[in-house]
Amino acid sequence: MSHRNYKTECNISLTYKLMYINQTLEYVKNKHKLLKEFRNEYETTDIIKKMDDIIDESDPDTDSAQSVHAYQTGESIFNNYLKGNKLKKMYIRDIFSNEEWENLQPNVKLLYEEKNSFENLYKNIKEWDWLALVGFIHDLGKILILPEFGNLPQWSVVGDIFPVGCEFSSSNIYFDEKYHEKSDDFDKFDELGIYKEGCGLEELYMSFSHDYYLYNILKKNKVLIPDEGLYIIRFHSFYSWHTPKNGIQGYSYFANNKDWYMLPLLKLFQKSDLYSKTDEKDNYDFQKFYNLLKKYKCNKLLI
Repeated sequence: MSHRNYKTECNISLTYKLMYINQTLEYVKNKHKLLKEFRNEYETTDIIKKMDDIIDESDPDTDSAQSVHAYQTGESIFNNYLKGNKLKKMYIRDIFSNEEWENLQPNVKLLYEEKNSFENLYKNIKEWDWLALVGFIHDLGKILILPEFGNLPQWSVVGDIFPVGCEFSSSNIYFDEKYHEKSDDFDKFDELGIYKEGCGLEELYMSFSHDYYLYNILKKNKVLIPDEGLYIIRFHSFYSWHTPKNGIQGYSYFANNKDWYMLPLLKLFQKSDLYSKTDEKDNYDFQKFYNLLKKYKCNKLLI
């Protein structure tokens, strides 16, 4: 199955066109005001059911509802990466393409070579079942599309995310279409813009999306998912960084040590997020996901 083929998808192209035009620094700052107050408490299982009403117009890989993708991603992580509550033996080098690996900064490549395996890089993590839970819930923020949760347009919720307040990178998809040149922010900022080199990705204003929305909700609800899992949720759609089309990490000049530490995890997650997508709805073991929701205090959320 071919993935992320955007060449012939007119509706996808339009979504990105509107995104690149409208996602300005001012727009993003205004949308952050949505995050300041809780509205209602929901059972997370009820939110999953609401995902049946959402089709992601930016996704060329499947026409299935997002609830199906949630189960597929979680199951893929269980099957491919976990053995019980532990991570299977995996090597960092294997998660990078040859081109990506050769384009890594020398000090980063040395770090990955010295640590060698995921087990060594993430020695502090003793239990790993949260990773499957992250796969199960990572797209819940797409409820922003639904009328009762904001009724936001697709271009403000789905698709690849990118930093605003700085120069738009050529590593973003549809760059050659020059949609971004129609933005009010075009030519306002140089490469670093309002930020400092090495400030860290967490200091950037990213285009407003389901990623940051759910990350913010989970932080405010004080769930027990570790920081690594919350980071994955926050940046899983930042493809120009973790899975660049030209093998060179976009916006790498903003990355700090934490971001390079997290990058292998983001790339590992991306493979289950992307390559688990099919239009077939299998029978899934809901109970194991529900148990994880309870374990990590995610079964009820103030949204």
